[in-house]
This record gives sequence, C-alpha cells and structure tokens, in this order.
Amino acid sequence: MRVTGHGLSIDAPQGWEARIFRREDAAPVLHVATFALREKDGDFGAAATGRMRSDDAFAALVEYRSDAVVRPGVGLFAAVGRPAALRAHDFGSAQLQVTRGGQLGCQRFFTDSGRPFCLYAVIRPAGKRPERLAKELSAVLGTLAFDS
Repeated sequence: MRVTGHGLSIDAPQGWEARIFRREDAAPVLHVATFALREKDGDFGAAATGRMRSDDAFAALVEYRSDAVVRPGVGLFAAVGRPAALRAHDFGSAQLQVTRGGQLGCQRFFTDSGRPFCLYAVIRPAGKRPERLAKELSAVLGTLAFDS
C-alpha cells in the first residue's frame, strides 16, 4: 500500500505499516515498521521502538526546517540524495536514541529535493540475521519518494 502525505511517499508491503504526519509548526515525519504504529509517538519513535519484538524493524524519516543553522546540502546535511542501502554493519547499539537490549540503530543525515532529513532505523534481530532485516528495511526505504 502506498502511503503519501506532506511531500513524502513510501510503499508499505503486506505486514508493514506506515504513517506520515506533521505536528503543528513542524516539518513532516514518516514512520514505517513491521508492526502496528500508534497514532501518537515521538518523531524518532521512542514509544514504537519500545514495543519492538524479535525480528521487527522500524524507521523514522524526520525532516528538519531550514534556518540559519540547518541548511540543506551543508554540514550535517551535506550528503545529497537518499542514503545508500542499509547494511547490517551500519547498525549498532551506540546509534540508538534510546538504548534497549537486543536493538541496533542506524542514523543517516542527508538532503533530498532541497529538504534536510534524518533517517533513523532500528532493527531487533533474533531468528532473522541482522543482514536480512537490514535488507528488508532497505527495500522498503528504497520506495521513498520526495517532492520538492
């Protein structure tokens, strides 16, 4: 199912859920996961990642508003275009927003369509190897589309 909103879109395959929202006076946020997402959560999905079970995957795409400090294509957001496919070795416990046992995180900052973003991804490998979870999540993220 294609989910679209606020200049973003992504395909959520069967068994996945996606939502795109925007808080008042804030830039858009996209969440996608292998489990049900709740209506209210933090931008980086602290509540969602707290509900992750074995072999779940979650990603948050958080857009930042441009200002004197946050500038598309500059500094932290210098990388232009969507991030390369995520690999198992990209994930680690030190990259988690909230450290939880069994979870591994990954962050990428970039600019696409003149818009600055952070991609934050979390996997919780158990029966599935980290490589497989990273590959599945990357395939879903590969369907992202950005409007300028």
